[in-house]
Amino acid sequence: MNNIPDGSSEAKLTLAVDFDGVIAEYDGWADQKTFGTPRKDVVKALGALRDEGWKIIIFSCRETQGLISYLTQHSVPYDEVNQNSSYLTGGAKPVANVYWDDRAVRYSGDAGKDLEIIRNFRTWNGRR
Repeated sequence: MNNIPDGSSEAKLTLAVDFDGVIAEYDGWADQKTFGTPRKDVVKALGALRDEGWKIIIFSCRETQGLISYLTQHSVPYDEVNQNSSYLTGGAKPVANVYWDDRAVRYSGDAGKDLEIIRNFRTWNGRR
């Protein structure tokens, strides 16, 4: 089914990127107004993907306007925040081809195997 508003048959490849811990350094929640330093390697990678035609969606539990201000101030490439207007859904999770998140575990097809990964999970920098 085509949920693309303009009626075209093809959509851009879409990447949904978690804000805290991927785009910005993250050492734990302080408050809505405390943001980590932008990760230059991630900003560069997002620019490369956008140049290749990917749609970039930033997703976060943070308030959207604060995120937009941060992204603009730090020249982080993005198309939308906390939504994908190309796909109208009733849920809060934006539709994407790929989700880039520092706290994600990919379902392997074997929930028993995944239990151990979940129980022992650490982010890339060792946080639980």
